[in-house]
Amino acid sequence: MGMSKRLDPFKPKLPTLIIFLGPTVVLLSVFLIWPIIDSFRLSFYDWSGLNVKPKLIGFGNWEEMLKDKNFWLGVRNGFILLVMSIGIQIPFSLGLALLLYRGGERFRIFKFSYFFPFLMSSVAVGILFRQVFDLNFGLINSILNSANLEALALDWIGDPKIAIYSVSALVCWQYIPFYILLFLAALNGISSEVEEAAAIDGAENWKLIRQIQIPLIRGSILTAITLMVIGSLKYFDLMWVMTGGGPLFSTSTMATYLYQVAFKSYRVGYGSTIASALFIVVFTMAILINFLTRRNRTEN
Repeated sequence: MGMSKRLDPFKPKLPTLIIFLGPTVVLLSVFLIWPIIDSFRLSFYDWSGLNVKPKLIGFGNWEEMLKDKNFWLGVRNGFILLVMSIGIQIPFSLGLALLLYRGGERFRIFKFSYFFPFLMSSVAVGILFRQVFDLNFGLINSILNSANLEALALDWIGDPKIAIYSVSALVCWQYIPFYILLFLAALNGISSEVEEAAAIDGAENWKLIRQIQIPLIRGSILTAITLMVIGSLKYFDLMWVMTGGGPLFSTSTMATYLYQVAFKSYRVGYGSTIASALFIVVFTMAILINFLTRRNRTEN
């Protein structure tokens, strides 16, 4: 018998591709790609969303946005949330994940309890902590007053100077459990043989964490940073529930300001401009992070 022919890799035919990929492409086009394109189109119109005929004004909305201090305040607040997310969530979630990983089955109950904040609705969290942060009857100020620390009792979400930091800290608290789970899954994926070999070579405790475990889960850490960047810049729900972007736009983000402009002031054209700018900022940051992480992996 002659030598059997080598089997070619599976190459799906066009009808198969259409059947399996067609619905996904259609749904993405209708609910993702077209809204983005239409948002850019509407950014060149003055339209309230109610009148039939939008008025073409060219780059008028874009020029107004570049001069709009409230828009730039939203951009600033988005980056404050981003810096606090990376500075708080990465150390806390990584530290707790390492603690739970090393604790094994003894810390099983903590694995569930730490995840509770992420299971709660953002609306419920916002309503609850709006009471906790209350100036007169809030839990935080009540504890401070009881401990004779009245000087530290602040108007946590009513003072424009500190409101963004209070709400950002709450956002970090809510999402830390998600990143604990992400890092814990990455740590559980490390081969026990690698850790045993490192222990034999004298790598224990902090040395094991710094030289073995953290480098092996660097991909998950970079993924977490990417998610934080994208999520922080377009964050909406908790900010809106707690403060509505106030006071004096001090907790406004690009997303909350977009909502106020488009659906409160009925300026859909200008709101579409802000939405388009938000897409450009998030897309640019995502591309930049992807480039930097890919370059880092190539160098290593």
